[in-house]
Order: sequence, then structure tokens, then C-alpha cells
Amino acid sequence: MPVSSHELIAGFAEPVAASQQVFRAALKVMSEPGTLVETDYVEQAPKGLDLSTWQLALSLLDPDTRVWLSPTLAANDAVISNLRFHCQCPLVDAPKEADFAIALHNELPDLAELNWGTAEYPDRSTTLLVQVPGLNSAPFWTLSGPGIEQTRTLSIAGLPETFCADLIKSRQRFPLGIDIFWCCGNRLTALPRTTAIKAGMTEPSQNDKETC
Repeated sequence: MPVSSHELIAGFAEPVAASQQVFRAALKVMSEPGTLVETDYVEQAPKGLDLSTWQLALSLLDPDTRVWLSPTLAANDAVISNLRFHCQCPLVDAPKEADFAIALHNELPDLAELNWGTAEYPDRSTTLLVQVPGLNSAPFWTLSGPGIEQTRTLSIAGLPETFCADLIKSRQRFPLGIDIFWCCGNRLTALPRTTAIKAGMTEPSQNDKETC
């Protein structure tokens, strides 16, 4: 799919400073899992992407990072054109080939389809960016592990039960695994592979689902 100039939007107004700030935010949520951070360094995102997803893309993707998109995003002219213009990242057809995978909450790849890294190079695994309809600190998941003093709670709306079960189970394979950024509106958080997850007894409430 070629770049469509009429779909292009502006990136960061101050690319170096803004990219550094968003990268710091990304490091913060990865080092303090479940912490919610808001990023406001762009005024708009390509149609189909949330502001936080777009800002992570502008900060983390470059010509050396292979990217896989879930089906709706892969068919979105605005998303493709802006990624190619601003990030110049190569797009791949298979999730396992990707350094980064960007997916909608209802189009998640099976975790087994991603690259989990190897015992020698666990850092070469795929990093997953998931765009969700709700993200807050309500007590649905209880998190523990590095970067969390005791426990931290997190609610992520819209995830399939099978994906949640696979994600929790995947922690048993550390140091292999998938690091995940969760994006909603201008808000983001992260769950690295080091974070243990204990599921709640009920689904997130309707209010939780509507909150970004």
C-alpha cells in the first residue's frame, strides 16, 4: 500500500524533545508495571489509532524495527501511510517476524504466534502494543513483581478470556515472554514479562470499560 499524502497528519511539533518525553513515559510504565501515565505531545492521531498508541509509535519505531499490524489496522490507509512516512518502519505479514506488534483488543494474535525470544537473547522478543476500550486502576487484576512494592491493581477492558488466561500462564516461561504496552486514549501502562498477574473474580464493571 503506497503512502497517501491526503491521509498524512503532523507528528511531534518538537520531535526530539517530545520523543524523549514519551520514551521516558514508556520506561516508567515498564519499570513500574500497572502505573498509568498520560501523554499529550500530539494533537491528533491517524484515524484508527489512539493518541497514546500513536505517540509510542513515533517514539519507538524506526527503519530498523519490523512491525506487524492486526487486520483492521493493516487495512487502514491512514495508519499505513503515517507509519511509513513518520517512522519508515518495515511492515511484516507474520507476528513472529515482528519486533513490535500493534493490535486492537478484539484482534489480538495468539501469544504463541509472537516471538518470545530465546534463552540466549530473551530481549529479542516481540513487544506488543494493544489498544483497549478501557484502562484504569480498578481492582480487577492484582499485579506483583519487580517495580511493585507490594501489589498494584489494574483493570483492562475488552480482552478475550482466552488471551487473559494465556497471558497469566505465560509468566511461567520467564525469561522468555512478551512485554505489553496497553493504550487507551492518551493513557498508557505496561505489563512486562516479569510481572505476575492474579485475575479478579469478575469482569471489569461497565464504568471501568468506559474509562480511559
